[in-house]
Amino acid sequence: MFEDLSAKNKLSKKHTQHFRRCLALNRNSAGFTNELKELTYTLVCDKAEGAYIWDVDGNKYIDLTMGFGSILFGHNYLPLRNAIEEQLKINWSVGPISPLAGKLASEISKATGVERVAFFNSGTEAVMVALRIAKAVTRKNYIVYFKGSYHGTFDPLLTLKNNPVTNVAKEVVPGVTQSILNESYLLEYGSEESLDFIKRNKDKIAAVLTEPVQSRNPGVQPVRFLKQLRELTEENSIALIFDEVITGFRIDVGGCQKYFDIKADIVTYGKVIGGGLPIGIVAGKSKFLDATDGGCWQYGDSSAPSVKTTFVAGTFCHHPLAMAASLKVLEMLNDTGDNLLHNLNAATANFCNALNTNFKKRGYPISINHFGSLFRFITPGKTNMLYYQLLLNGVYIWEGRNCFLSTAHDPGLLSSLEENILLSCEQLVSQGLMKRKAQNESLLI
Repeated sequence: MFEDLSAKNKLSKKHTQHFRRCLALNRNSAGFTNELKELTYTLVCDKAEGAYIWDVDGNKYIDLTMGFGSILFGHNYLPLRNAIEEQLKINWSVGPISPLAGKLASEISKATGVERVAFFNSGTEAVMVALRIAKAVTRKNYIVYFKGSYHGTFDPLLTLKNNPVTNVAKEVVPGVTQSILNESYLLEYGSEESLDFIKRNKDKIAAVLTEPVQSRNPGVQPVRFLKQLRELTEENSIALIFDEVITGFRIDVGGCQKYFDIKADIVTYGKVIGGGLPIGIVAGKSKFLDATDGGCWQYGDSSAPSVKTTFVAGTFCHHPLAMAASLKVLEMLNDTGDNLLHNLNAATANFCNALNTNFKKRGYPISINHFGSLFRFITPGKTNMLYYQLLLNGVYIWEGRNCFLSTAHDPGLLSSLEENILLSCEQLVSQGLMKRKAQNESLLI
């Protein structure tokens, strides 16, 4: 596999090596081990169409990364491309606010039920602002987030460990110092103990931040816990923040708030709604969003901003191209009612369930978890070589391993993809990189 894959991706590797001295790219060393050194590089691509990408060597791949989940309709989707091109003809500068910003905020409010909407540049930035305004409004200092969650790259959230006695997040990443983490509590997701801890420390906690369904663990969907969390935070003046950068506009137009019938105080969005262009959104109740601009007032009378504001800013927060793309995405979702996302989610469930049945039948020690059109392989031990075998066989999954289906992944393609995945598993068995579960050996002998 090593030699074959290196030969297949020789120009991606050559590009990586050529620019390594000047291009500092963390992805080019992600997961590095001496054993996998020759397979540690990022695929370099300059063409994408529908559910496919092509690398600089000319190889074609079924794409399961789909812009890290930002591409819902397939690459280079013509209606979306046309909307971006039309806006390019008009204006793509920043400074004065684009007239599209107010329209997009209004449409998001209608679609999701939030009261107010603010725009930023990325999901990470949206989470950062959400926590800032929660602290500003509640006048409390501590935040709670959960093990297994991913909230971007904001420093107070960058650790996987906590102090087992205090639950304060613990320094593990160089450059993310303990002082930055000292107002962050890291708890177990879905546990009664976490609820008890929040209750005991309610007077210090400004916000509880959660991915309602963790993108790194989509098989866990703790609805009862989320409802308890909503009651607890509401009773104790704690902001409940749903990080829906990945699930928003994917599981439902109304996101997990609608899907689980739970209303958060603040919600962050990104990815899907941007149609592949950079965007971050902080939305939610006026009580919290008013901290960005002082709240509502009007011209021609004695009214004035009535809420003390915190600081937010960003050069490209209302970029006309991102606004135009987002409006088009939302229009296309609204035009289909619930059908488009419902059908895509159902297709993903059928695909994953069929694979899990085949994995079990054939004795492969792997499985798939899914939520909506997001899914992840569970690949213990050396079975994680599956990703490299899939790349060799023409399926691209990025090093973060979250997989996404789009509307461009039609039934015929999914059938071929299933065959490809099962073939890759069998090839790992033949190479001695995957062992069948003993109780299933007789099925294929």
